[in-house]
Amino acid sequence: MAFRQVRDLLEWVHDFHDRLGKQYSGLAEEAADERMKMALVFLADREARLRDAMAAFLEDADQGLLTTWLIDSQQFGHPSVLERIPPCLGCHDVQDILANVMTAHQTLKDMYRLRAELAEIPEEAELFTQLADQQEAEARLQTRDLARLDMY
Repeated sequence: MAFRQVRDLLEWVHDFHDRLGKQYSGLAEEAADERMKMALVFLADREARLRDAMAAFLEDADQGLLTTWLIDSQQFGHPSVLERIPPCLGCHDVQDILANVMTAHQTLKDMYRLRAELAEIPEEAELFTQLADQQEAEARLQTRDLARLDMY
């Protein structure tokens, strides 16, 4: 999908978090190991929070920013990011899940950083820089909490 406006990209991010959360929930239901189940339930909850935060932002954001045209909407090809993130079917422990999660975070963070670099207006650059920083903070939080779970 080629995104045309900031809103298109942010709606896609909302849907991405929704799909990833559902993926984690489905895997949690199938997990036999209690630690794996707890980790996947935690991740599903975090993805739901990220989805809800993006929905709230889309409701309250400045319409001028949301309707900003992306400079490279025709040339910038967004890969199917969920296909690049393994479904974690071969995950055997919390460390496998963590590697999977870090792939998702890095993919989004890289996309946000690129959007900030390509931004035409300061507000757009600031938005995507903040999203990249938030994605990095979320990755640290999830890494810390999954490591704690793995320790006990």
